[in-house]
Amino acid sequence: MRPAPDWARFASKHWEQSPAKLRLGPPLIAPEQAFQGLVSISAPFRFGTRFRALPDVRFFSGTSRLRAPGALLPGEEDPDVTAYLQRVGRELGAASGFQCFVEQPLMQDYAQWERVRRFLDGVLAQVGVPVLPIVSDLWLGRFSEAPQGAARREHHSRFTVVLQGSVRARHWEKDARKARTVEAQAGEVLYAPSHVWQEETSDEGALALRLWIPVRGSAPQAAVKAAAVKLLEARHDVDDTVPYLPFPGKRGPARVPRLDSVASALRDVTHGPDLQQVLRITWARRVSASALEPVPPPREHEPLEEDAFVRKTLPGRVVRMLDSPGQWLWAVNGHAFAGPGPFAATILDALAPGVPVRVGALWRLGRGAAQRAQVRALLETLHALRGIERVPPLEA
Repeated sequence: MRPAPDWARFASKHWEQSPAKLRLGPPLIAPEQAFQGLVSISAPFRFGTRFRALPDVRFFSGTSRLRAPGALLPGEEDPDVTAYLQRVGRELGAASGFQCFVEQPLMQDYAQWERVRRFLDGVLAQVGVPVLPIVSDLWLGRFSEAPQGAARREHHSRFTVVLQGSVRARHWEKDARKARTVEAQAGEVLYAPSHVWQEETSDEGALALRLWIPVRGSAPQAAVKAAAVKLLEARHDVDDTVPYLPFPGKRGPARVPRLDSVASALRDVTHGPDLQQVLRITWARRVSASALEPVPPPREHEPLEEDAFVRKTLPGRVVRMLDSPGQWLWAVNGHAFAGPGPFAATILDALAPGVPVRVGALWRLGRGAAQRAQVRALLETLHALRGIERVPPLEA
C-alpha cells in the first residue's frame, strides 16, 4: 500500500509558499510500465517529425533539439530504462547529455492517468480543483545541464515525480546564484510553487513525470473568450474579406454593417444561455477528471447483459448537475453526457464502490419501460467511461 503524504500539512505549509520533497514509497507509476508507454508513444516519431500531434515527443542532445532523432528514441529493442540509457549513451558518446521529452504522456493510457489523478486528488482535496487544466510531461535522459533550461511554466506550480533514478533540482526565486539544491530518488516527489524557478539535472540518468498546476494569471478570461468566439463562429457566417471605410473628407462617418452584425451576434452569445452551458460542460468534465487533461478516450461501447455483475470503480466519482429545467448533465473521468434526472440517484446509491450488483437488479429500479431503457443506456455509458466495471461471475 502506497503511503499517502500529509496533504493537509503540505497545503498549509508549502502550497504556493515554498519548495518541498514528498515521499511516496514505491514510484507513482512502475518505471517499466511508464517506459513501455514511452516506447509506444515514440513509435511514429521514429519515422519522422510529427507536427501538432499529442502526445508530442522531442529529443535533445546536449542543449540542441534534434528534429529527426529516429532510432535515438526508445524502441522495441530497448527492454527497459537502464538499457535505453546505456544504448543512447554509447551512440552519442559518454560525455554527451541527452533527454527524451514527451508532452502529455498520460492521454493514451488510462491506468497511468488514473494513478496520477489519484495522487492529485490528495492536494486538490485541500486547495480545490482549478478551472484550467493540469498539464503533464515526461522526460527520460542523462544530463548535467538542463537541455531546455530552467523548468518553469509561467503561473503554474509543479510536481516532479521521480519514477526511476535520481534527479537533482536547483531552486531559486530571483537570483540563480542563491539557488538551493535538493535531490530526489525514485518514489519521491519535488514540489515548487509558481514563483520559484527549478533547474533539473541527472548525472546517472532518470525517468521523471512533471505535473503543472495553474494557480495565477489571466488564462481564465482567455478560456471564456475562446468559448465565446467558438459559439460566435458557429452562429455567424464567416466572411474573410476586410470591410473598408470611406476615405476621410469624401463622406461623413459611415457605419459598417458587417461589424455591427458581428457585435450584435457577440452580444447575443454573451447574454444567452449557450455560453453558460458550454462553461458548465467544461467545468463538469474538468472536475470529474481532477483537471488532469487531456483525458484518455473511452473504451469501446459494449452491451451489459441482465445476468452480468458490475460495481463502481474507485474513486467512483460521478459528477451530476442540473443543466436546465428537466435536463441533467453528467461527467465521468473527463467525459460529459446528458443523463437521466433525479430518479438516477437510486442507481448511484446501489453502486457502492467494490460491491458487485446484478445488472438486471439495477434495471428494475426504473419505473416502467422508459425509465428502464434509460437505466440500461446509463449503465452502458458509465461502463464505457470507466465509471463502473464488470465483475467476473466467480468473484461476484
